[in-house]
Amino acid sequence: MARSILYTNPESPHSESREGRFGTSFVDTIRRVRVFSYICSVIVSASRRTDIPAFHTEWFLNRLRAGYCIVTHHTASGIYHRVPLTADAVDCIVFRSKNPAPMLRRLDELHDYDYLFNITMNPYGREMESRVPRLTERIETFRQLSRAIGSQRMIWRYDPVFLSPKYDLDFHRRAFEYLCRELHGWSYKCMIGFIVHHPFVARRIDPLSVKRRDTEDIRTVGQLFGEIARRYGHRIETCAEATDLEEFGIGHGACVERQQIEEIVGYRFGKVKESYLRPLCNCMESVDIGHYSTCDNGCLYCYATPERPDMRTDPASPSLDPLFDSRKIDPERIIDLKAASHRAAQMTLF
Repeated sequence: MARSILYTNPESPHSESREGRFGTSFVDTIRRVRVFSYICSVIVSASRRTDIPAFHTEWFLNRLRAGYCIVTHHTASGIYHRVPLTADAVDCIVFRSKNPAPMLRRLDELHDYDYLFNITMNPYGREMESRVPRLTERIETFRQLSRAIGSQRMIWRYDPVFLSPKYDLDFHRRAFEYLCRELHGWSYKCMIGFIVHHPFVARRIDPLSVKRRDTEDIRTVGQLFGEIARRYGHRIETCAEATDLEEFGIGHGACVERQQIEEIVGYRFGKVKESYLRPLCNCMESVDIGHYSTCDNGCLYCYATPERPDMRTDPASPSLDPLFDSRKIDPERIIDLKAASHRAAQMTLF
């Protein structure tokens, strides 16, 4: 989403005045958010924060029909963005999911939009991913989706990679080779990522003896995966990874890749901002329309999943935030996201 200043809610009971962390008044915060509420293109991320295809397909399609959605600002508490979702405003939609089956049945409702799918195909057991469909089912869904929209629009993810007594190097060798074999010819590329022990994630996975990140382990896995991917003709890249695995044929990649999206939409982008989400991220800037704590996949390693997700989202609401109520929100707190879609320019590649 568009850049803004870091902000502490001035109406918090822990605040003594209507000032932010750096002495910024609430009115000044609103002004600064407005100033920075500009993006260079409308690439919609759906979503890093939750699994929209799996759990919120109806909500998403309702928002396309409405032509906008409301997103809670990522740093300014109590402030929201109105994100344009009309077909002439959106360049591309990047779906992210572990189970896109509900969306697969509704693809005809996306006919006015360009889009692609990032699908996570992890092979872990129920103790790690308690409510994700079986891997064989997800492979079949992946193939059906690829058959419907083309392999150019399909990225599969093996992420996060971690080592433990149960999920050792031999497990990953067998699992990754199985997926490379089953998905051969069905995808654009494979993205891999390695576990990050966020404090609240560590509390959940430490009892399962999951090893901490280690450069030597990452290189060992990289060499193994590089050899397997090469045998099956898969392009493989890392996601926001500091360790260099180029010698094993694994480049530093992007989930929102400029070349792929330009080929999908059929025109070139001008100057665009790169993602600022985290260090080493090579993605193009995108607008995430999801909301944390609304995913029910039950993945212990996920930074976006609490122990008890709030699944009360109303499909008719403009926001995925279960607490959002437009009747109680000051309109001044809802700021239009200004964007310049490249679609209107129609700068074709051919």
